[in-house]
Amino acid sequence: MYRTTCFAFLFFITCNAFAQKDSVDALFTFRITDYTVRLDDSTTIVQIALPDAWPMIIPEKQIGILKNRYEQGVEYDTNMIGWGRCYLVKDEWHYFAIHQQNRKPEQGDLLVTKCRMPKTFTGLLFNLARNDISLIRVDENQFYNSAEVFYMGPKSEQDFLDSMVADIRFTGKAMLLQNSGKDQSISGGLFHGKKLFAAMQRVKRDDVEKFLKYVNARPVKYAGNVWKISEIFATWMVSKTPEVIEEGDGQE
Repeated sequence: MYRTTCFAFLFFITCNAFAQKDSVDALFTFRITDYTVRLDDSTTIVQIALPDAWPMIIPEKQIGILKNRYEQGVEYDTNMIGWGRCYLVKDEWHYFAIHQQNRKPEQGDLLVTKCRMPKTFTGLLFNLARNDISLIRVDENQFYNSAEVFYMGPKSEQDFLDSMVADIRFTGKAMLLQNSGKDQSISGGLFHGKKLFAAMQRVKRDDVEKFLKYVNARPVKYAGNVWKISEIFATWMVSKTPEVIEEGDGQE
């Protein structure tokens, strides 16, 4: 029942489009802050931050859906936490009155809502940001500032993807030299029959593109979290590299 309600609201948000030639509507995911104020037994005020550098707005009274965030080692709850509307905008802070359905909202829960933004190149990295998925280097530094995704073109995105390839290759080489006993043979997928750390050193941009397409198609596990690209890419490699089957590729 909760999942059906969630899909109904998402459909409403998506269809209620802002019709201007130079603007588009897109669903974005935000982690709520630690600011939560209980109004009554069924309603809680939650807060999200829309970075000043992001060229977009959340209109007042816009509907938002609150859902669970995946945490490693914790069984994911597919039920919607609640829904509500944006009732106050103050600088970058946006406040939603959430009518909870099964529990009180908590810091880190994910609020999905529609934002109005200029038309832009909506590539792989834009969709990561739209799902609040942050990828970092093995040294924990960022590949790019989140606001950059609104100004990227295909060429600049490819440059960032190449930097991710370099980070994965570097990590594979470093892990092999450490000889930590964590190397393993891969069974199944694109890297079948190869050793993990050696295969990481031969990763190509096309491999990273396939992985990010999969992440964006299955964002539940990744949304609202910060991940080292080398670690989750390696997990994808040993998990038989599940891919998104795109129309026209002749596969089922």
